[in-house]
Amino acid sequence: MRPRPLPPAPTLRTARLLLRPWLPADAPALLRLIDDDRARLTRDFPKTTQAVQDEASARVFIEIRDADWLIGKGVQLGIWPVGEAAPVGFVSLRNIEWEVPKAELAYLLSAAAEGRGLMHEAATAVIDWAFRELGLERVYCHVDPANERSARLAQRCGLRPEGRLRHNFRGGDGLIHDSLLFGLTRPDWLAGSADSV
Repeated sequence: MRPRPLPPAPTLRTARLLLRPWLPADAPALLRLIDDDRARLTRDFPKTTQAVQDEASARVFIEIRDADWLIGKGVQLGIWPVGEAAPVGFVSLRNIEWEVPKAELAYLLSAAAEGRGLMHEAATAVIDWAFRELGLERVYCHVDPANERSARLAQRCGLRPEGRLRHNFRGGDGLIHDSLLFGLTRPDWLAGSADSV
């Protein structure tokens, strides 16, 4: 069941990262994050790359993400390495279905920040928050079958492979693509938390 009232969108801190909701003042930084990797991101993040075209549209994107949380639809947290001014990506919980409750995990990391374990750190923090604070029963994600790095990340975060969904996603290239489904249930998460103590 949906918490009443919803808690504020979180600010999370890990050993190396600050994760927080976007602020209107972040619009230029969000635009740079997308522009720096636009060609690489367009296929798998068509809605984001279409929505963020300039600073004005980046501000609108941020306003929509803020509204998403206010109505309980989803939350998106930008990722900042501690001590750095520029974000390196974001993690989202979207398509929240409170009657279960469950949410879809989505994540984007700049190419320049890959290979340092930052997204594993960020996604794990968000997953833990989702189960602990929101009381979710399930977190799942969809991964492009060609994106082996993303599939490995999902599994490192505890999500288990659940199958291949055929013709499940229209990419920014205009084509319909399959996706791999990964899921993590509350019992899985609790068992993993107990193992890590």
